Amino acid sequence: MGFEENGMIYLNQNSIIGQTFHWHDELELLIVVEGSLDLKVGYEWFSLKAGDIMLINSDEIHSMKETEEKNTIVCVYIDCNASYEKYPDFYEIVAFWPYSEAFHKLNQRKQGILEHVNVLAVLMEQNADKERIMGQFDAFLKSLIYCYRLDITDLNGAAFQVTDEKMDVIYRTIKYLYSNYDHKVNLQEISEQEYLSLFYLSHKFKDITGYSFRDWLNFVRVEKAEKLLLDTSLPITEIAYQCGFSDVRYFNKHFTKWYKISPNKYRKLFRESYETNDNAGRFEEQVSMSEIIHRIESIVPKVKDNQDTKKEILVDLEGAAVIERLDPSWKEQLWCGSANLMKHRKLKQIEEAQNDIGFKAMIADELFSAEVQQTDDASMRELHGILHFLLGAFAKVYLIVGCGKKDQYEIDTAEESLRSFFRFYPKGRAAQMEFKIHMADNEPETQERIDAFTSLLDSLNVRHKQYEQYKRPVDKRGNFQTDYITNMVDGEIRIDWLYSKIGFKNNLYYFYSFLSQLGEAVIAKGENYIITRKEDNVQILFHSGGTKFQYPREIQYKLVFKNLSGSYKLAHYMWASERDDISTFIKNPKVIAHLSDREYEMINRASVPTVSVDYIQREQGQDFELDLPLAATTMLLTLLIKL
Repeated sequence: MGFEENGMIYLNQNSIIGQTFHWHDELELLIVVEGSLDLKVGYEWFSLKAGDIMLINSDEIHSMKETEEKNTIVCVYIDCNASYEKYPDFYEIVAFWPYSEAFHKLNQRKQGILEHVNVLAVLMEQNADKERIMGQFDAFLKSLIYCYRLDITDLNGAAFQVTDEKMDVIYRTIKYLYSNYDHKVNLQEISEQEYLSLFYLSHKFKDITGYSFRDWLNFVRVEKAEKLLLDTSLPITEIAYQCGFSDVRYFNKHFTKWYKISPNKYRKLFRESYETNDNAGRFEEQVSMSEIIHRIESIVPKVKDNQDTKKEILVDLEGAAVIERLDPSWKEQLWCGSANLMKHRKLKQIEEAQNDIGFKAMIADELFSAEVQQTDDASMRELHGILHFLLGAFAKVYLIVGCGKKDQYEIDTAEESLRSFFRFYPKGRAAQMEFKIHMADNEPETQERIDAFTSLLDSLNVRHKQYEQYKRPVDKRGNFQTDYITNMVDGEIRIDWLYSKIGFKNNLYYFYSFLSQLGEAVIAKGENYIITRKEDNVQILFHSGGTKFQYPREIQYKLVFKNLSGSYKLAHYMWASERDDISTFIKNPKVIAHLSDREYEMINRASVPTVSVDYIQREQGQDFELDLPLAATTMLLTLLIKL
């Protein structure tokens, strides 16, 4: 069954002989089911082996080349009209990530993706009705988007969102570049269309994508030029002009920057392969859908069998040595994009996180930006209230301001705010503040304005540091294959990581909440547990890769504490992600948008760990045994507190 029957998706099986260059309107999920091959997408090369997958965007030139091994691939072609109708930003979401990062993200979650493909193939083999295929097609698209957007908490609910407001702006900007690359493109015009300052949009684009606006534009142009180099006999100069470059030397420079080869050499090297092998190098095999299903099933990662469903953990409280120290630096700083601080519920979230986790410092980013100051809720009084709240909740508050020759709005607003703030609030608050000053450029006017601002800060006894490029925290979820907890806990934490899109505490929130109660001295650890000690108290955290819930299974753990003596309070805090995550219960976005504060509070209180408390007493030298059932989708914190 192909596009003509279901209008959404088509599967076939291929083998690659030699090398093939091509591009097409459809998105393509390439699945290697046998052997290996080399894949070139854009300017990047990958060596793919059996079991690897890669999603290739529509209209993206790609090349496949055989290796010494015989290869077989299954190609899943996704109709763009069908996918963009459901998720209009799909193209930009895929284009947003470098293929090297996308490859890593996709293959981390390939089990779920391949299972969705397999179900789709079965439905197509059975000639299922279009509505059933559409439902599975939607689940398949979500599984792909989820790999690219790890900040999405509610994958299955109707409240599933592809973008947030800031990401929408970036996606629209990327879409504009792909539509207008052959014309003169001016970021100032885009910023005016978006009603944002040039400074804000420029830096937000760089912060989110990792590339400057100009770098991205030039890459789009050379990417379009690559097709003309292979598919036409146009002179290099004409290709440069058609792709928006004003000078062929400029084109040569940027093509070489990305592809590590000049346009002329690229054409000589690959044009013959393109013309010779485009048709001859890709052999579609006439196989049944049953054969394709069998091929996909053969490479789906198997769920780990746990034949040993009982495990015993022995801890000698007298002889247990400290095997390592749990780095507490992750509690140093909580980061918040300050546009959200004008919303009282965001302040409530910060207050909750501070009560449950206890961060030492807060980083307020863009509090003085035009985006914040031009909102309906913004006023000097509101700004004072937020500063007062943060200084009351945290021992240290870092305030970020940007300054450039053409945009000094933030630093002007910060200066005005500070002068008025200290008229009403104690000067002692200054010791809690520190400004991180981001320089947008190295112009003399910029440095002159910053010098005037730092002179004011010095007079107020407010500390400050200057950065050529202040780096905002990036998401680390999914980056660590092993020892997830130890690696997860370093660096700044964003407040929006701790809450779902609909505003309620998520799995990561309780992961950090439990983690905050551990001691620094690690006395035992395993694949999914860590045991720490602080003075006479013991803390045990069971997890399944922190928040990465993969293979649902249940193991009966037995904790055996040797040489336990005295009276203890035994407290268990259990968080079952599938049962307790409130974001999975509320589906309708309209309902979410119209929740009253009272309703919000009542629902929020319903999302809490299950708590049980007991009392134990042991004589000198006695052992204590504790049976703990643990499901993979559960985090369990056990505290042994000496009385």
